[in-house]
Amino acid sequence: MLAGIKGSGTEFRAVVGTGPHDVRAEEVFPTTTADETIARVTGFLAAQGEFDHVGLACFGPLDLDPRSPSYGHITSSLKPTWRDYDLLGAVRAALPVPVTLEIDVNASALGECAAGAGVGKRSVVFMTVGKGTGIGAVLGGRPVRGRSHPEMGHLPVARHPSDVFAGTCPAHGDCFEGLVNPAGLAARGLSGHEQALLAAWYLAQVVMTMTYSLSPEVIVLDGAVGTMPGVLPALREATLDRLGADPAMAGVKAAIDTYVVASPLGGRAGVLGTLLLDQAYESEDA
Repeated sequence: MLAGIKGSGTEFRAVVGTGPHDVRAEEVFPTTTADETIARVTGFLAAQGEFDHVGLACFGPLDLDPRSPSYGHITSSLKPTWRDYDLLGAVRAALPVPVTLEIDVNASALGECAAGAGVGKRSVVFMTVGKGTGIGAVLGGRPVRGRSHPEMGHLPVARHPSDVFAGTCPAHGDCFEGLVNPAGLAARGLSGHEQALLAAWYLAQVVMTMTYSLSPEVIVLDGAVGTMPGVLPALREATLDRLGADPAMAGVKAAIDTYVVASPLGGRAGVLGTLLLDQAYESEDA
């Protein structure tokens, strides 16, 4: 029996089950202060009986380097009670079983591989585009990590010729995340259809970057902007334009409707992916 925790800026999900296809209990909690949220989540899990492992996935930035003195901490969060918060330590203290820690979007990519748009595939990119933007990847069946987790939501993008919006990212202003988010799109005074077209124009640049750099079998889209009416078909068209006449991309272009897709999991990809973290990595406590 396994437990999983997946946290975002708005909600935490907790599950118990033997895997993504056998969930025995699940609950959703609003994200409030760090101590209160983790106490509620771990209290729910502790009440479900015994389990052997906890998969823990959360928004970041996370320190994923076991050699670091701040390993397991959420580091530079804009949420005051979550900044420099020892997330891994808090969960370990409440649930005395091995814990494996991962960034939320990588867990979501794992969840898509197991139960969503990536079933049968070993290389999946997951893009959530909303109030926060994140991109996770599974390559060869394993989540992508380096010195830390990727922060591909901050990729630079070329500006649309008519877009003068300054951007909302506090670090970069007009990076991908700063230009494509619900508040930013609404602030431009565009109609819903115009917002979808502009979002797709920027998203296509990132899809092109993922295609050329990671060569995934599928790119899965989620989040408030990712699921906005009109975005997905416009994104496919914009991606075809971006890829142009490159003969190496002929296969991607021919399969565009199954290459860039919406998540079918209704926001549950990440929490389902946490039930696979014990397989994806040796436990952080092993």
